[in-house]
Amino acid sequence: MVVFLSLPLISPVLASEIEQKQQELQSIQQRMQEQQSRAKQAQRKVNSVSERLQSVQTELDGALSDYSEISRELEEKETQIEANTEILATAEKNLVKRTQVLNRRMRDIYENGQISYLDVLLGAADFSDLTTRVDLLKRILSQDATLIARVKAERQLVIQKKAELEHDRARIQELQKAAKAKKSMIENRRDAQQAVLDEAVNEKETADQAYQELLETSRQIERMIRNAGNKGGSAQATGSMVWPTGGPVTSPFGWRTHPIFGTQRLHTGIDIGADYGDDVVAVDSGVIIYADWMGGYGKAVIVEHGGGISTLYAHNSELLVSEGQTVRKGQTVSRVGSTGYSTGPHLHFEVRQNGSPVNPLSYLP
Repeated sequence: MVVFLSLPLISPVLASEIEQKQQELQSIQQRMQEQQSRAKQAQRKVNSVSERLQSVQTELDGALSDYSEISRELEEKETQIEANTEILATAEKNLVKRTQVLNRRMRDIYENGQISYLDVLLGAADFSDLTTRVDLLKRILSQDATLIARVKAERQLVIQKKAELEHDRARIQELQKAAKAKKSMIENRRDAQQAVLDEAVNEKETADQAYQELLETSRQIERMIRNAGNKGGSAQATGSMVWPTGGPVTSPFGWRTHPIFGTQRLHTGIDIGADYGDDVVAVDSGVIIYADWMGGYGKAVIVEHGGGISTLYAHNSELLVSEGQTVRKGQTVSRVGSTGYSTGPHLHFEVRQNGSPVNPLSYLP
């Protein structure tokens, strides 16, 4: 009886404690959600620099390709307009001349009257004269018909060329607007690319992560080359190398202050100063074992030459070969660019022996 009587007194206390615990649980869950949100933000902040650069580069490549196509069509339209303008001027000039001749012919017929063709034929003195008159009439009729047909054709050509010019000029305006929009997009993508690089320079956490990514990419290259060597490639190297592109060595092999990260880092190749779009050639004959985006190296090509020797060409703007392709010494494999971890156009060139980077200057003439 006492227990049952005391229940109404205990229940409010228990209810209060339960409510308090629920509030604490909700508070903990809220803090956990906040921490998860912060963690996600932090993760987004330190996302792979190379992945962000690749994403921006893909958009930039697309914009550049579109701009190139627009520029090509724009040039074609301008050439077409120039040609049609000349055709139109000639057609109008011919039309004026032929119209004047036709007008004179019509005026003569009106003023002098058209002689009956039958009278002309019946007035023949003999068969020879008749033959001559028939031939003469045929020529007159043919000349009149030809003159009228040419006048009609010239008029139609003038109308057609004027319509084509009007259409092409309208298309020129559209293309100019499209070209302007693509130029703006290209500038925006390049600004975004620079912003990612600036972040890598200014934020130690991002810079350290980016460098670790670069080191891991270098290790991946080493493993890839060793695997390719184990498979026994079909490279037919000559044993001597040529320079991959023209230009001075702007950064040597070995330890240096990294231009992006600002600290002492191992430079696994040499940088050769060159301009955007310059040819990059295979330094010796071999087989392409990689041709794609490669993290901080940007657009890269790796050639396996046999005998444990491979070469790498990085930061390209365009790749002209594909994996598995055989290339000869001096063949163009890519174009100079500034993709990946790069502050300006140049070629990063590596020589690797059994996958490990060695000084390229020991192999180049």
